[in-house]
Amino acid sequence: MHQPSPSGASSPQPWIAVFRGRLGVYTLLLNLGILFFGIDNFLVNTLMPSIVADIGGVAFYAWAMMLYLVGAISGSASYGPMRARIGGRWALALGGAVFSLGALGCSLAPVMAALLVSRLFQGIGGGLILAGSMAFVSTLYEPRLRKHAIAVTNVTWIIAALLGPVQGGIFGEIGWWRGAFFLYVPIGAAFLIGVLWKIPKSADQATEDSRALRFPVWRVALLGLGVLCVGTSGHVGSGLLRMALIITAGLIVWYAFARDVSAENRLFPSQPLSLSAPVGLAYWGHILVTTAYIAISIYLPLVLTVLHGVAPLYVGFANGVMSIGWSIAAAVVAGLHGSRERKVVTAGPICLMIGSTGLAVAALFGAPFVWVIVCAPLVGIGIGIFHVHMTARVMSAARAGEESITASSLSTIRALGMAFGAALAGTVANVAGLRELATPETVRTAVTWVYLFNLIPLTLAVAVTLRFFRVAEPVKDRGP
Repeated sequence: MHQPSPSGASSPQPWIAVFRGRLGVYTLLLNLGILFFGIDNFLVNTLMPSIVADIGGVAFYAWAMMLYLVGAISGSASYGPMRARIGGRWALALGGAVFSLGALGCSLAPVMAALLVSRLFQGIGGGLILAGSMAFVSTLYEPRLRKHAIAVTNVTWIIAALLGPVQGGIFGEIGWWRGAFFLYVPIGAAFLIGVLWKIPKSADQATEDSRALRFPVWRVALLGLGVLCVGTSGHVGSGLLRMALIITAGLIVWYAFARDVSAENRLFPSQPLSLSAPVGLAYWGHILVTTAYIAISIYLPLVLTVLHGVAPLYVGFANGVMSIGWSIAAAVVAGLHGSRERKVVTAGPICLMIGSTGLAVAALFGAPFVWVIVCAPLVGIGIGIFHVHMTARVMSAARAGEESITASSLSTIRALGMAFGAALAGTVANVAGLRELATPETVRTAVTWVYLFNLIPLTLAVAVTLRFFRVAEPVKDRGP
């Protein structure tokens, strides 16, 4: 779909190209979808106290986020089959419509049950939006521009992380939490219109053969069930039961992948978890790095409040530092190629190792707060430099005809890494003594073990990254 420059014609600099002309419109539109999906990720935690105070249901406090995650993974996995049946443009627009309807349901919910169902639909719509946006980065941008387009999406996530809690706080403060959700209805409508108006009809169209394919209901349901199992593991007291749920979830997800291999309307590209194929190696890299990153971000607020006495108002600062490091690093290294690119991608999980180990040592020995501020950016830098290059690389390494589904399923892969990473971190913390009372001693011990445990997935991430560059063919994405 992308239009490469004619031979001999001068090409604009990548950072200019992604914001100019038609590509500028695509960049704005795709990032608008990512923005309101991202804001909603950070919004609900701020609003939940106001919600349960109004409509009750405190026993289901955590389910609002859990069902949203189940919906997001199911939605992102559904994008490929939906694209095959109705085309990528309509699948992306459908995501905007479903997300907006879910937001409307949340704004009108009289009881917690209605809110939870609406959150599930919001997640499904958001998953379609996120997967579709990544698919169109692969479809609409030529290879030399993809890293820069991906770096822009990283900045969008930072904006979402800043705006989400602020938006939730404002609407919670004025006593109208429903308004925070209702705001997405007109925004979603504008996104839907923009997609159908500006994204060309020729982009990612369905074919006569693909329209006849059946939607893979059972495989999507299996993925959702697996995520539900792993999410439920965080709400049981027994360490053995928690591990049993995580293992069961892993087996269910594996079975969904196994069934997908021989299916006609697939959720994933060929060999998505193979250690001998470039796409499989890249996917494993994303899973392992995301597993470590989510463990760090979950327990960092606990470190700040319990061990350093940081006021809750400023707790988000450290996670913000990680996110800013992520975006800046991605933007700085987006133009690297060849051996420098390989070194930077391999350095990503190594930076995460150093940051995670530094935070563990700081927690164990009671190092001053400045150590947290030094280590947190290393974590963000690590995931930023890994994410921007490996995402663009896996798009280029996709088999012919699988470019769109390879790009769109990346969001599903990363979400699975987040779900299992959070569950594993919770299990490690539980075994280390963090159960009910978050005393300084229990937090210090638990966080030390969680952050040192990260060395396992990150070491594996380095290994699969090195193997990826040995297996993958050189990619023709040289800049001008």
